[in-house]
Amino acid sequence: MQLTAEAGKIVTRQVMIDDYTPVTAATSIYVLPVASVSNIWVVQPPGTAGSGPGIAPGVGFVDAASHPFKTGEYTTSIVDGLKKWNGASFVDAGDSQLQLYKTVLGNPLTATTTDSGPFASLTYPLTVTSDEAHTGMGFRFLGDGVSNTSALADGVYLLSLKVSTTGLNDSDPFYFVLPKGVSPQEAGQVTFALAGQQGIGVGAIQAMTAIPEPASLALAALAIGGCMAVRRYARGNNEA
Repeated sequence: MQLTAEAGKIVTRQVMIDDYTPVTAATSIYVLPVASVSNIWVVQPPGTAGSGPGIAPGVGFVDAASHPFKTGEYTTSIVDGLKKWNGASFVDAGDSQLQLYKTVLGNPLTATTTDSGPFASLTYPLTVTSDEAHTGMGFRFLGDGVSNTSALADGVYLLSLKVSTTGLNDSDPFYFVLPKGVSPQEAGQVTFALAGQQGIGVGAIQAMTAIPEPASLALAALAIGGCMAVRRYARGNNEA
């Protein structure tokens, strides 16, 4: 995930797989695939070998005051409990939790979602050594809240995060929409419902797993509504 500093604030941008240099669009919602790797359900963007995404500083980019992007200790914080879509809204995901993990200076670190605060976080060094500078981070599900190899129910999950560092204002909250075992249409409907609820524009959504465009979903909804109206009309005539 690309980060830049804009007017003294961290701005989250798109997840980039091969080239971190171009400035990408400011992004608040990431639709990311969930895959089973060695019987562990992980967040795995396409083209990545392990679980991700990690964090990449915006090398060579400057904020409005022409200051270079700041390096140092960064923190990725969970800002809400793991949620799951119930058909109308995101609600508590039950026993299931999601765990952030990485290794810092040889020490394995984790931060796991909880149903209520205070919420956990991971702190790590972020340095710039090249245009490809980044630090990895993994995201894995604990289906039963304890084991990372336990079963995970199908559905659309939601992870809410932010990034912070000394000397810059925190990023706005950003969201991982994580569909497992659902259709692209359902994943798309949930994503755009979340965007509407949070006041996030379509341009601030990055989908790394297939979802329909909003217009396609609207047309599908109209078609379904039309069919229902025809059925009601036909039933009314038959009853008459």
